[in-house]
Amino acid sequence: MRLLIVEDDSSILRLVKETFEEAGHDVLIATDGKTGEELYMSQPIDAAIIDIMLPGIDGRELCRRLKSAFDIPVILLTALGEWGDKRQGFEHGADDYMTKPFIPEELLFRLQAVSRRYERSSASRIQAGPLQLDLKEYEVKLEGKMFYLPKKEFELLFQLASFPGRVYRREELIELVWGYDFEGDERTVDVHIKRLRHRFDHPALSIRTVRGVGYSFEVVK
Repeated sequence: MRLLIVEDDSSILRLVKETFEEAGHDVLIATDGKTGEELYMSQPIDAAIIDIMLPGIDGRELCRRLKSAFDIPVILLTALGEWGDKRQGFEHGADDYMTKPFIPEELLFRLQAVSRRYERSSASRIQAGPLQLDLKEYEVKLEGKMFYLPKKEFELLFQLASFPGRVYRREELIELVWGYDFEGDERTVDVHIKRLRHRFDHPALSIRTVRGVGYSFEVVK
């Protein structure tokens, strides 16, 4: 994996770089947002770890720009630990969030976990608890029972179920499912979520509303 680390604290940057290189990853580094952006625009990367408090382009904005250009895992790394700060990070597209001080090995494991979720989503078939989705056939199976959904309902469910536990912003779902040129508004997402909840009323499955942010698909164990 080729990893981009953007961090202006030299000691943290060195520690994280060494940890990931020892795990066999190719690491690119930057100490400010502008250089980080130049790096990911000039060469392919598979994932990024970005500090929020950066000179120039701050980490949240850098994350937003990166995610708008490439569908890769991004973890935000920062000393800010309040939920409001974390919410802003997720609203800018972050897949995970770690608060300093941290254990470098935990950061490594978290990135590996996020990357596995991305690998699962690239498959045409996924399983989330008792729910099976086939993107090629647009088929949905729940405990052996077959469902055929309207196209956008299926695509919305497939997107959510590809990353159980990940919180999606409404505007992010609009872009991913309906496209950038969609002329409707975010209420479209709410309507489709309501329909999906009605269709799949199952104790092991839940589409959770995250107040002020968006939605998350949950598998109840």
